[in-house]
Amino acid sequence: FTLDWLDDHSSDNTREIVRSAALKWHIELREWHQPQSVGYPSCFYQLLECVDADIYLYCDQDDIWLPGKIDVTAANLLADIAAPVLCFSDSWVFFEERPQQFIRLSRIFGVKASVAMRESQSFFPLVCAGHSQGLTRALRDILLTHKDIACKYSFAHDIWTYLIAVATGTTRMLSDVPTALYRRHRESFSEFFFSGRSVSKLWGLTQILRPGLARHAQGFLLASETLPPGPKVDRLVAIARLVATIDRQQSPAAMFKLMRNGALWPAPWFAT
Repeated sequence: FTLDWLDDHSSDNTREIVRSAALKWHIELREWHQPQSVGYPSCFYQLLECVDADIYLYCDQDDIWLPGKIDVTAANLLADIAAPVLCFSDSWVFFEERPQQFIRLSRIFGVKASVAMRESQSFFPLVCAGHSQGLTRALRDILLTHKDIACKYSFAHDIWTYLIAVATGTTRMLSDVPTALYRRHRESFSEFFFSGRSVSKLWGLTQILRPGLARHAQGFLLASETLPPGPKVDRLVAIARLVATIDRQQSPAAMFKLMRNGALWPAPWFAT
């Protein structure tokens, strides 16, 4: 196990903290810091490009890996290590003001995880958070063929990784194995997803999601031109064409079509 690490120009003493912890726990540490900030989610794709490995596991600064995470992820992927495969788990979420209270990510979104992650029903994953993902080198290599598109268009690295995996390979959910604790705090990039459902909050969330997800879909359409053809790619392309216009006002008929195709994420109200 090697910890490959890209610090995207943190404003605090993150580098000293990580180096000290790695030394204390005898963790092999390799640093790939860039001369200037590349931003989110581009920093994830940059790090993927730097690292040569058989299995990759994403980790954010907000996350806590549970004991056995590496073992169970590797065991799941080794069976078909040469193929493009993504595995993930339904994380436990906790908030910094309530550190002893854990909630399944699927419960927060109000869905059954098994239903939310069926390849035939979901364009945007509801519980496939990046900190729970593990992927093979074959999937990483496919991701890098569209790195420039992903950096420019993708809404988030984990959603993009999931889409490419569904289109080109296999996605698997680890059964009843929450491999990570998902820490939520006020300064988190994604805190706006979790901090309430007032009318004003939903309106603000709508304004953030609609252009971002439309752009995400536009990027997938560009990437799909070089993906291996097949029924899964064709279906995702059809949905992407719908989502690519979500930043515009939608008619009731268009809304129904989006909902029927499982293209509304994280909840139907974002496109109203």
